Amino acid sequence: MKQADAIKDTAAPARPARLTREQSRAQTRERLLAAAAVVFSREGYAGASVDRIAEEAGYSKGALYSNFSSKDELFFELFDYYAGGQADELCRRLDAVDEAEEAIATVCSWANGLRHEPDLRMLVLDLTRLVRHHTVLFERHTRLFDEQWKAVGSRLAKIFPDGRSPVAPLVLGALVMELTYGNAMQLHAELRAGDLIGLALRALRDAQRA
Repeated sequence: MKQADAIKDTAAPARPARLTREQSRAQTRERLLAAAAVVFSREGYAGASVDRIAEEAGYSKGALYSNFSSKDELFFELFDYYAGGQADELCRRLDAVDEAEEAIATVCSWANGLRHEPDLRMLVLDLTRLVRHHTVLFERHTRLFDEQWKAVGSRLAKIFPDGRSPVAPLVLGALVMELTYGNAMQLHAELRAGDLIGLALRALRDAQRA
């Protein structure tokens, strides 16, 4: 073996490319949101502290405040990030199917397989209390949920004859999402969100056919 080849074979592996400033910032925000999900879920909004969230993420409190102006902003971003991502995933799955029964089965499978991490079912109560007396925040999050519900509901129109839903997309989407995140499933282990959603959607479809 030539000396040059020997040196080449024993050379250290190339270092991974350094993250750009934007990539590094995005990574930091994601880690902070993941840590906030853990702390808020475990301790609730009132019990969670900025110090504890920063510690969970492995950052200083200064790093947290360089990305989020307050605990409130971090909490609201948490909802946008996780709730929006879960709704988008359901919409992608529904876009991939055409048949009515297949669409219903897709929603049921999504709801039954959803990992509630963080558990938005509990945190939504904190969210409601926070925005109740703050008009701007209340309107912001009303729009957020309305958009998600409409997106889901509009895709479920395909389960009805001629694609004509008996209720508005907002109502149909709200039905699915409220059953998915409902507290009944936390009290009764034998109840599954997907089973209840399937029952409701098939009942609406069959009534429309009659």
